[in-house]
Amino acid sequence: DRATLYDPQTSTLLPAGTGGLARAGYETDRNNWAPRIGAAWTVDEAATTVLRGAYGIHYNHSALAPSEGLYFSAPYFNFSAYFTSPLGLVTLSEPFPRNFPIPTPNPAFGFQRDLRTPFLHEFNVTLQRQLGSTRVAEVAYVGSRGRNLIAARDLNQPRPSTAPLNLRPDPRFADITLIESRARSEFDSLQARFQQRYAFGCTMLVAYTLGKSMDDASAFFTSAGDPNFPQDSANLDAEWGRSSFDVRHRFSVSFSYDLPFDFTVSGIVQMQSGRPFTVALLPEVDNSNTGRSSLGFGGNDRPNVSGTATVSNPGPNQWFNTGAFSMPAFGTFGNAGRNILEGPGYQNVNLALLKRVPLRGRTRLQLRAEAFNLLNRANFDLPDNFYGSPTFGQILSAGAPRHIQFGARLTF
Repeated sequence: DRATLYDPQTSTLLPAGTGGLARAGYETDRNNWAPRIGAAWTVDEAATTVLRGAYGIHYNHSALAPSEGLYFSAPYFNFSAYFTSPLGLVTLSEPFPRNFPIPTPNPAFGFQRDLRTPFLHEFNVTLQRQLGSTRVAEVAYVGSRGRNLIAARDLNQPRPSTAPLNLRPDPRFADITLIESRARSEFDSLQARFQQRYAFGCTMLVAYTLGKSMDDASAFFTSAGDPNFPQDSANLDAEWGRSSFDVRHRFSVSFSYDLPFDFTVSGIVQMQSGRPFTVALLPEVDNSNTGRSSLGFGGNDRPNVSGTATVSNPGPNQWFNTGAFSMPAFGTFGNAGRNILEGPGYQNVNLALLKRVPLRGRTRLQLRAEAFNLLNRANFDLPDNFYGSPTFGQILSAGAPRHIQFGARLTF
């Protein structure tokens, strides 16, 4: 009962448990009902074709335990920043002088009073066909709808302006981070699978997914290529786009085959299209003149985009058309959307060769040779997505190269 939270209804900091504010910071969500239903129908008399369907509601917890938010408002959380000023030297005895000409108020933190538990509608329809005694093939539609997902925005973000001192709506605070259960997601996919169960010394699993995932915040915190924080906290619809983890195509094969003379070869082949990313201005550039957010980490302003941002033959030196992006006029937001570009795809082959050596009695020796990224393919990471960076549009890193290891295993 000592923590304080920002209350949007009264525009003040309230101690938790007072003024109608729950002790937890938000009201308890007591209607988290999670029904699940599934059905299967054997289509033919030979019982080789089965149609299945299922639906369920699944609840989730935020990556940030909401109770942690009780620590992020004054007087138990204090934020002070230093930047150059005409006051001269800053001393240890007074690092934040009282006569500082620019106000540096503390941020504040609050919860939506009726914060809901995030949940997911999941559903699928699958047609499965048995092919002989050891093989099965299936095709499925799999989808989901996320609702009440946890996201944040800055309640105290000023409107873009060219004013030299663009004060926030409530000058008593810096950014006011409000945690809400407002975000949503949509996922639809076509999934196909072929499985060879163990027979004739061989097992195999082949899978392909054609999917599309959309949301307005893919995580609570920043993820690779996306801050997951709105550029304009008053225009949340502009954040709707591809999920940061969206992979349009994914194909994989895993197999194991017993060769003569006690040899076994096994491997995994993976291929997938790239993940999307957001082009942003450098974190230190406040081009919109709307300030900073403690959760947005400053990388929220975006550039303008015109024309075609993709190139016909992308490479590590230029993954996208950097000339399609430009600096917006000072005091305005850029028109580039969230996650509008796609990064490099991923291809990988792992292979293992095993040799079984019978020894005396029940003792066995297994010799192993394993290669990871057998073809030594350069699986590039996302490019530099910050407009104004000297390496803007370039790819500066990649995944692990080929790695070969040998091992021995003795069982007795």
